[in-house]
Amino acid sequence: MKKYENSQAFRTGVPSKQRPQFAMADCDDEALARDYFDEMNHRKREEIHLALEELASEGIVSIAWPRFKQGIEVRKVYLNYEAVDKAYRLAGVTPKGDQLAALRDTLQPLQAHPWEWVRCWWAETDEALAARKTARLDIDDRPGYQELVQVLEALPAVEDSVPKRLFSQSVLGDSKALEQRVEKRLLPLLKRSLAEEYDSDDEYLQAVGLLKHPQMVLLAGPIALQLAQGGQVSADVPGGLGVSGQTVKDICGLVIDAPLLVTVENLTSYHELVQQAQKAGKRAVIIYTGGFPNREIQRLLRRIGERITDQIDAPGKIECYHWGDMDAGGIAIFEFLQSRFFPALQPMLMDVRAYLRHVGKGIAFSGEYGEKLRRLQREPRYKRWSPLIEEMLACGKWLEQEAIPVVEAGEYM
Repeated sequence: MKKYENSQAFRTGVPSKQRPQFAMADCDDEALARDYFDEMNHRKREEIHLALEELASEGIVSIAWPRFKQGIEVRKVYLNYEAVDKAYRLAGVTPKGDQLAALRDTLQPLQAHPWEWVRCWWAETDEALAARKTARLDIDDRPGYQELVQVLEALPAVEDSVPKRLFSQSVLGDSKALEQRVEKRLLPLLKRSLAEEYDSDDEYLQAVGLLKHPQMVLLAGPIALQLAQGGQVSADVPGGLGVSGQTVKDICGLVIDAPLLVTVENLTSYHELVQQAQKAGKRAVIIYTGGFPNREIQRLLRRIGERITDQIDAPGKIECYHWGDMDAGGIAIFEFLQSRFFPALQPMLMDVRAYLRHVGKGIAFSGEYGEKLRRLQREPRYKRWSPLIEEMLACGKWLEQEAIPVVEAGEYM
């Protein structure tokens, strides 16, 4: 049946002149070929002949014997088109055409999905299934795609980030179903469809509102968050402050009493920078992004960005910097923050001079990663990073943020 399902006749539904066939001497089924040509046990060949002759008597196959070897050695076996349905029933196998049609029905609700990239994926997949192609889907696992559809239909309603196990329990009735069964299909779809290229699976899931665990938004410095429920929260305390997503959502205004704002990609560097700024008496608002910021952090950054934009031409305007890894991910995070929240954002310790000072502590990368950097270099929006990318390609290393002593940030503060 595999020969038939891979044929042009299957895809078009029109029988071709050349029927699906296989030769015993060149059989794809290694076990069948091994038994058929087992010189130590001729009973196996006889049993195969009996089985083939029975199928031939049912009209399912036709057998071609070499001249003078009738009943001794099969040359080829042909599938009869008119007996295809009978062959499926006899084998106890669901016809591939029925599986493809059932999968089309399963995915049909995505045609009206509110997210464009989901609709595009559905259209591409539906077209392939209609042409009787698998579209790289596991057609034997229709329940798995039913769960994927349930998840995709539920995601647009996730206004804030939600722990993925709670989401899984709510949508699939099983707190581990998302991780165990759905992520293996959801993640490849996110990786091929989302505009941003993230460094980790967790970041791809965060982009659609799914968190591994609940997270606090970390910030420090002279910034006060005014809350709709009354009162305000100040982050101008030793070590900074962690606030929940609900607190961020409740912000109705904010006051910044500092000339500088710094977003920081990695947690260790965030804590070090907060400690240094507070010990030196530097007035700077410092915010931890955790790589690509999740939805709660983005909500806070949006409010701050709006506040800064309101006074961008006013005396005492706030300068904005981002400090992150000198790698493809760090560059992409900077561009994300600048394009969405802080148009005047500048890089901190993310230039050729800082890179060359510490490249000895860099991490060597592969040719595949080098090609990733070259792709960034070819994109107009990454033009400013071309000198740094050139050095990274020449040295064959990327540099973690933690490799740079936090004291060097003093020149910006």
